[in-house]
Amino acid sequence: MNQIHAMRVFVRVAETQSFRRAAQQLDVSNALVTRYIAMLETHLQTRLINRTTRNLSLTEAGTRYLEGCRGLLEELDHLESTLAHTEREPSGTLRVVASGALSLLSLTPLLNGFSRLYPKIRIRLTVEEGHVDLVEDGYDVGIVTAFMVMGNDLVERPIGTNALVPCASPAYLAEHGEPRTPEQLAQHAFVGLPPDQRSPTWNFTCASGPAGQVTLKPSYTVNSALMVRLAALAGMGIAILPSQLVADDLASGALKRIIPDYTVDDPEVKVSIVYPRRQYLPTRIRAFIDYALEHFASGKSTAPVPQPEPAEPLVADLQEVPGV
Repeated sequence: MNQIHAMRVFVRVAETQSFRRAAQQLDVSNALVTRYIAMLETHLQTRLINRTTRNLSLTEAGTRYLEGCRGLLEELDHLESTLAHTEREPSGTLRVVASGALSLLSLTPLLNGFSRLYPKIRIRLTVEEGHVDLVEDGYDVGIVTAFMVMGNDLVERPIGTNALVPCASPAYLAEHGEPRTPEQLAQHAFVGLPPDQRSPTWNFTCASGPAGQVTLKPSYTVNSALMVRLAALAGMGIAILPSQLVADDLASGALKRIIPDYTVDDPEVKVSIVYPRRQYLPTRIRAFIDYALEHFASGKSTAPVPQPEPAEPLVADLQEVPGV
């Protein structure tokens, strides 16, 4: 059996979800497609596809094998084109998921710089607030906080931290008073993420050491850190938000840092680049990972650093950054 041919047939069947359509696209007979899949399953000694008279679906082993096949075949195609003296520039669609707790302003320089360096790669950015299964949800790479990503066999490359800041609008503080200790926060209206995204219990430290835990019952919850920020700006209550998300608000005085003698101690603020562990990563993914790690390490981005950022024009739509 030519295993490479069989892998290509398997990938086409998985993508079209049909033996017949795969045969038509590959310009071969249905019988040959069926034979290749059967030979591949015999070789691997495992079932890859569950098939009925009406439809087919990948088994768990088939899903894992599909991901490996795609990476391997892309690397093989690239190698063959290189040996044929045709240096292929990385191209295709790169699917990136980023934590909603990260500043969109800090992501813009990263994506803009990468897009200029690799103009044939189309970037599709999705901003998520809750948990993400990187592989199941179809993302190539994530720039996320610690609690976000689920999934097995992932590589995690830390790039920094995203400190949390207790804050409120001056108007709210003028009306309700300013808390001086973490315990006093519980006496105020609190706006935050729902409990399935963030525990209502917060740990605080001060110069002398741990300052204890405080459980805050939100008067208003919303599944978006950006919306929590807007609620705080509107004077709906106090909030605990990522420093980079409110840096400009704090600098302009639209929000005020409260209980400044205390720091939120939270392991979830670690920011990492996460991607599936594969022997053969597609070139567009590998190029982005290398560029992003260098970008953050060189200090070109303020994303992982808890100091205020300079104001920059906000990009209106980062769902897909033009690359061509």
